[in-house]
Amino acid sequence: MNKIINDPDTITRDIMEGYLYLYGKDYEMVPGTFGGMVKKNQQEKVSVIVGGGGGNEPWCLGYVGEGMADAVSTGNVYAAPPAKSILDVSKAVYNEKGILYVGTNHMGDLLNFELVGELAELENIHTRCVFINDDLASDPDDITNRRGIAGIALAVKMAGAASEMGCDLDETARITQKAIDHIRTISVTTSPGYMPQNGKAMCEMEDGVIEYGMGFNGEPGILREKLGTAQHIVETMMDMLIRDLDYKSGEKIAILLNGFGFTSQLEMLITAGEIKAYTQSHGIEVYHTEWNNIFCPQGTGGFSISVMRLDDELIPYYNRRIDTPLYHREEL
Repeated sequence: MNKIINDPDTITRDIMEGYLYLYGKDYEMVPGTFGGMVKKNQQEKVSVIVGGGGGNEPWCLGYVGEGMADAVSTGNVYAAPPAKSILDVSKAVYNEKGILYVGTNHMGDLLNFELVGELAELENIHTRCVFINDDLASDPDDITNRRGIAGIALAVKMAGAASEMGCDLDETARITQKAIDHIRTISVTTSPGYMPQNGKAMCEMEDGVIEYGMGFNGEPGILREKLGTAQHIVETMMDMLIRDLDYKSGEKIAILLNGFGFTSQLEMLITAGEIKAYTQSHGIEVYHTEWNNIFCPQGTGGFSISVMRLDDELIPYYNRRIDTPLYHREEL
């Protein structure tokens, strides 16, 4: 696949320059960083910093804004952000009430954020780290080993809401971790993604075959089968999600339908209808359903479904307004 770039080694820098050209009235780059960006007009509250590799846009630049994060440190495509960049971003945001780092459960992100948390403490910046591990396919048996994928949008949303609603650092971390513990995601891939550096496919897939649980960077999934109907695909995915979440009758859930970069609106609307049919036929109480292309592997066909169990404590945080240049939702 043809990809429009300049130099594979400058993709992150080039993305940042384009983003700030379009939205620079609200954001600024952190000088001397690899891919650090902060909101202008920082609030005096717990700051939320996100970070990760590029390539699954709008993660993670598009997660900075009202109701979400206050700053971001972006790494190269599919690579963790450098520790020094994270630390510099931590110094650039308002930090007197502490910083919550929110990342995906990948080794590089985990190591760098935890290291920076220790370095920041040496400079009297108090920090906590939470990591989303929502990908049920990446380790069916041990949730602590699971990767973080599209559920990161829900985790950051809950962190941003908690900090804006006046929670202190410990409480913001607790609310976010509670939400993470109740998030599950499963994906289906209908066509392979392509590396932006060279346009090469990240995996091989035959026409007419789909794969459940494939990693967003092309890692093997848990089930391949012939392409079936939208109804069959949704039923397969929702069965996995509801079983893994251990859903009980009467509980409320929020659903995030996340389209991949190569999937049409036609397909997503049909899929949304099948999610409605499934939840109604199974007596599942849906508090809110959202469709947004919010974590998109490069040029990939397919989608993911995330579910989050909600209770009376989490609902007010979930309801809060979101407004970033690439992700908007009014208050519920």
